[in-house]
Amino acid sequence: MGYVENVYVGKLGLEMKGKLDTGADSSSVFARDVHIYNKSGKDDWVRFRLVGKNGRTVRYDQNVRRFALIKLKTGGTIRRPVIHLPLCIGGVSGLAEVNLADREDFEYDFLVGREFMASRVLVDSSSTFIAEGSCEKDDSE
Repeated sequence: MGYVENVYVGKLGLEMKGKLDTGADSSSVFARDVHIYNKSGKDDWVRFRLVGKNGRTVRYDQNVRRFALIKLKTGGTIRRPVIHLPLCIGGVSGLAEVNLADREDFEYDFLVGREFMASRVLVDSSSTFIAEGSCEKDDSE
C-alpha cells in the first residue's frame, strides 16, 4: 500500500483520506462535535461525528475504551478518548484502537498507526493510492 490510501470506516464504509504513518504508534481520526459523558453513572461514553471525503457524515455513540495522553510537538500533552473502530484499507480489515482528535489543520483526516498495520500492511513510502483490494460495506448499520 502507499503511504496515503482511502480508509473505510465502520460497517457503512465511510471513505476518508488516510495517511499510513509508520512513525506513529496509534491511529487517530478527525472527530467533530466530540462530547464525553457518563452513561448510567459508570462508564465514559463519547458522541461524535466523522465526515467522509464526499461530505457524508456518520454519527457515533461509543464506549470510551481508555484515555490516551498524546505528546504535542509544541510540548506538553493532551488527553484524548480512545475507541474501537472497524477499518478497511485496500481489502485489509480489522478493528483499530483510535483516538479522537481535532485534525482540522492537518492534510489527512485519518492517521493509521503501527498498531493497526502490524502484520497486515507493507507501506511503500514513495507511492499513494496503490492498494488493490476492495472493501465491502454493510448498509444495515
